[in-house]
Amino acid sequence: MKKQRVLFLAALLFLITAAPTLAENTLRPEILPRAARQGEVCLLRAAAPKHLKFMEGEFQGRKIPMSLNSSGKSYEALLGVDLDTKPAKYQVKVRGEDKGGKGFLGAAPWEVKKVSFKTQTLSLSSAMVDLDPKTLERVDGETKRLEAFFQKTRQDKLWKGRFLQPVPGEISTPFGLRRVINRQNKNPHSGVDLRAEEGTPVLASNAGFVVMVDDLFFSGKSVVLDHGQGIYSMYFHLSEILAREGEKISKGDVLGQVGSTGRSTGPHLHWGFRVQGSRVDPFSLLRVTETMRD
Repeated sequence: MKKQRVLFLAALLFLITAAPTLAENTLRPEILPRAARQGEVCLLRAAAPKHLKFMEGEFQGRKIPMSLNSSGKSYEALLGVDLDTKPAKYQVKVRGEDKGGKGFLGAAPWEVKKVSFKTQTLSLSSAMVDLDPKTLERVDGETKRLEAFFQKTRQDKLWKGRFLQPVPGEISTPFGLRRVINRQNKNPHSGVDLRAEEGTPVLASNAGFVVMVDDLFFSGKSVVLDHGQGIYSMYFHLSEILAREGEKISKGDVLGQVGSTGRSTGPHLHWGFRVQGSRVDPFSLLRVTETMRD
């Protein structure tokens, strides 16, 4: 009986002494909005214990670099929900480590809701739809090159404050539009098309590095910016490119001019984003960052 009492007291003492450590090592992340829609961008935030060396999030196996905000009290990151993410309840994890190697963990429940994207059905001549083997090979190579960029994540944050709309035009083709051409399902529209006159200056949505300048089959004269933390922006169908590959760009710098190059029926800007590889609505990104300070 005495031995059992000693063991009980020892176990109780362990729990009492361990409890503060467990509480101290627990992060409490929050995600805004708490229920996201397919193709939406959200804000991931977690209070930062003192002397924390780094913090990162994780969603669906993808790492999300987080950075200390201007208050110095919380780590933040933008989290992208791909337009084809299955509507369901998920868990977003965060982990951190201080300078002494002490680990911190946390998780938050999160729901992704379904969006009924519009569908457009078209009938076009086969010459406009079916690509010859040589062109198909070119398109495949260009697609793989772009996807290779989007799988890379620069850990440092290059962007700052709210993102900008690159031209003032209205939307002519919305994000997520599903196209059925000659009874063939095509890839959903992963950006937005903005109405603009030929020659309209196209501005950088935020600071970053120019990682690609090229003339592609579908998107014509194109510029891709890396804003850090797995965030990329795209500017397609330009008539002229003024940015140089490898150049560091500030928010609002002129990247080029609106045009109709590539597979295009008239002057406009295709503007798109990838956030940790996810295809997201650019206007969702604008909304979630509109109150952030530069």
